[in-house]
Amino acid sequence: MFKSTDDTLSSTLDVSQRSMKPNSLFYLWFGSNLTVADFALGVLVESYGLSIYFTLMALLIANVFGGLLVALMSILGPRTGMGQMEISKKSFGSGGGRIFSLLQFLNTIGWLSINLIISSRALQFIISSQDQYTPVIFGINLLEILSLFIVMTIIGITVIYGHRSIKSFEKIMSVVLGILFVVISISIFLSPSKNIYSYNGNFSLISFASIIMLSFSYIMSWGPYAADYSRYVESKKSASLKSFIYTFLGTALASFLVEVVGFFVGINLNLNGVFSNKLFIPLLGGFWVIGSLTLFLGGLSANALNLYSNLMSIRSLGFKSARRFIIVSIGIFTILMGYLFYNTFSSYFEGFLYVLDYWITPWIGVMIAEYFLVRRKEYYASSINWNPIFSYLISIAISVPFMDTVQYYFGLSIPFYSITSGIDFSYVISFFIAIIVTYLFEEKFGRKTVTSLKRENTIIGSQE
Repeated sequence: MFKSTDDTLSSTLDVSQRSMKPNSLFYLWFGSNLTVADFALGVLVESYGLSIYFTLMALLIANVFGGLLVALMSILGPRTGMGQMEISKKSFGSGGGRIFSLLQFLNTIGWLSINLIISSRALQFIISSQDQYTPVIFGINLLEILSLFIVMTIIGITVIYGHRSIKSFEKIMSVVLGILFVVISISIFLSPSKNIYSYNGNFSLISFASIIMLSFSYIMSWGPYAADYSRYVESKKSASLKSFIYTFLGTALASFLVEVVGFFVGINLNLNGVFSNKLFIPLLGGFWVIGSLTLFLGGLSANALNLYSNLMSIRSLGFKSARRFIIVSIGIFTILMGYLFYNTFSSYFEGFLYVLDYWITPWIGVMIAEYFLVRRKEYYASSINWNPIFSYLISIAISVPFMDTVQYYFGLSIPFYSITSGIDFSYVISFFIAIIVTYLFEEKFGRKTVTSLKRENTIIGSQE
């Protein structure tokens, strides 16, 4: 059994606590990305009507670049022995860093609810024998509530025992889910439907760019999680490079393959982007339960990481309550969110993916500038480091005119909406602006700040 302690949630690990082999990161990220969210995203992009060749190219581009960003953040774990949001505090200051801890808390809650809904709906579909048995009391579907509680309970129990339990769980899931997705892949080409052979999509720059942005937003969203797990990697000289390689391979490979499977399922069954457990009945026939079981387990696999990083973000915010109390509280809140969006999942999922990038991409840009260009090694001494915060805000402000998703979903007028044909390029703009401005600000003003702080400490020391 794994010992349940709160030590694994401490802000910094000593060398004795860092014994994970870098290759463990491959299984962790591979297992957590063989999930329902990737599969549903693949089904969704089929509705864009792009040809098979260009759809695969768009998904490949998105997953390669998104995987690289997650892998870069993973490097910081073995270098510091700290969780991702604690590392962020080193740059933004303890007070400034809490802002991003709060954003990461909301991010993980969103993903918890998304994967909870998909996993619970799959379990409900199995229990109800294809929705034939649906007990309802006072307008409430009892199987919906039961499925939500079962899924959340399994995830909670896994996370209570810490990162070792999660690592073992993800290793098992990488094998089990890998086999299940292979079965689904084979069934696509053995299906009597000939849609996959007669599919003739078109090329559209708008669809091509939209698929890239949609897929990129999913895989890139793991960036604020990465060091939460790589911090357990043994502190050797080669650990950072190996962590980068294994994290990249695990995330990009699994995410790309599952999205491709979802895309081909969408083509084969002519789903037009509509995702449902019922799609496995014509696809797998009497073995439909294999498909629903894959979605159920995939949701558990992703949410083990979501819940653990949610705990890390809560600790980074300064809450010191016992882990079990936090898990129960978060579980109840996530179940309520899951129930609220249970029957409006598609719009909730797509909107969440698009809006998600607005805070994450410029944050990753700042972190890349701070730790790979400025090469920060120490904490910023004051509560708030205004240089990266101003850089972050400037990058978002410059990208606002390109936030086409805001106009599409919320009706707010965006200056370049018609020029960009509704393609949201703001993520890319805010990312690169954040890198450039952070580097310039830190090189111009950061050195002076550090020098003055050292001078003040020297004077105070001499007076004592």
